[in-house]
Amino acid sequence: MRNILIALAALLLAVPAAAQIIVPPPAPGAALPSPEWPNQPADGDKGPAVGGRAYQRYRVAAPIAVLASFDQVARLNGAPGEASDVATDPLYGDTRLTITLASFNARQFRPIATLASPAIATGQLIRIWTKPIANVEPRLDSYKIRLYSEGNPSSPGANYHEYNAAGLIREGQKNAEQRWGSFTIPVSAFTAVGSGANLSAVTWAMVTMQANSSAGMSIAVGNVELVANALTKAKFVIGFDDQYPATINYAARAMARYGFRGVLYLSPAVDTGRTGKLPIAQVKTLHDYLGWQIASQAYSTENNVGPGGIESMTADQRTAETAKLRNWQNGMGLSGGGHGSYFGNVGPTNMLTYPMFRNYRSVRAYYFGEFGTVETYPWGDPMRIRAMGAGEFQWGNSTVLFSTYWKNHVDRAMSQKGVGFIVFHDGLSGSMSNWRPAFDQLLAYLDANRATIDVVTVDDLEVP
Repeated sequence: MRNILIALAALLLAVPAAAQIIVPPPAPGAALPSPEWPNQPADGDKGPAVGGRAYQRYRVAAPIAVLASFDQVARLNGAPGEASDVATDPLYGDTRLTITLASFNARQFRPIATLASPAIATGQLIRIWTKPIANVEPRLDSYKIRLYSEGNPSSPGANYHEYNAAGLIREGQKNAEQRWGSFTIPVSAFTAVGSGANLSAVTWAMVTMQANSSAGMSIAVGNVELVANALTKAKFVIGFDDQYPATINYAARAMARYGFRGVLYLSPAVDTGRTGKLPIAQVKTLHDYLGWQIASQAYSTENNVGPGGIESMTADQRTAETAKLRNWQNGMGLSGGGHGSYFGNVGPTNMLTYPMFRNYRSVRAYYFGEFGTVETYPWGDPMRIRAMGAGEFQWGNSTVLFSTYWKNHVDRAMSQKGVGFIVFHDGLSGSMSNWRPAFDQLLAYLDANRATIDVVTVDDLEVP
């Protein structure tokens, strides 16, 4: 045995020892290769995600008063047969108040009690809660909130202020079953019926609902609440999606002349440093020197379906997408990513992907066309902030971009003491002749009305 060991030792000594493999370190400042970053930028800033904190959700504002309590059928005055308590996904307690309409008949939903002390509604907001169950879009014809300062739910009287929220609900929540969502409407947007209500002494509210089809629709409803308007002066947010250099370059120069700052929604692994997109160095300049907010969009993909699409991922992978994006922003020293945006076909009504956005403080949606009431603050729904698309996809090279669409949006914000919100893609590239002059008009108009409206970022509102 001893001879065998000696022979084995001699053999090992005779064979050159396996050389230690030494990998030379990357050159100073060079980016580490990563499958998440197929294109390395010139300044080598694309590295692996680093640790950081994802913000929790925005706090929902407490109401000043509940003008109508809609938590169960037993708390309705003269409940119509279309109302029922359903033990599924309740907003309050253990059941939800659900309305199923299978006719063209309007139905009234009245509380059993009025406020003990009248509430001052002037200048404030009305918040409603709804959850579409089936066929709300396109079958909800009207969802009218009525504010009363006289009478009672048993004998309402003919004098009240009214607002039809059907358009808000249909556009914001669509047709199939969705999550509970809220909408806020400035009291100034309500119109008087009869002699109207005394808005300085509102005591209760009613909802009237009507379908435009007898084929059937179902919707769950919640309370009608009075919420304090946090704004004494209108605000305006100018946002930019998809990192188009020509548009950002023009906008940054033009806005800097007035000291205005924008909100840039970033999709780093999709856009940053790619051909035809902003380089990371310029994103840092916008943030560090011009004070722009760098908000969140997508991380590795903006597709909802197909290979690598958001809907093809597991729930854990979707959660990781937002976590990696937030961590990357922290590593780059970019602030403002606690506020995000939906993208592609991934939106607030996509219930498969919606949970991935819950670690944001708030999320912006993109609306086509105009809407009668601008956003409010507190947000109508912090997870579905309504922003008007600037018009690249709906108005093209319109000659009335400013005079009809953008100016009207500013004017509504000022009259309602709300938040005007507009989002650009690549309209300012110079390819459409009317866009840059219209943008210049928009900025000049905002500047001329500084006494009644401020240009802000979302962080200015949420993280003052």
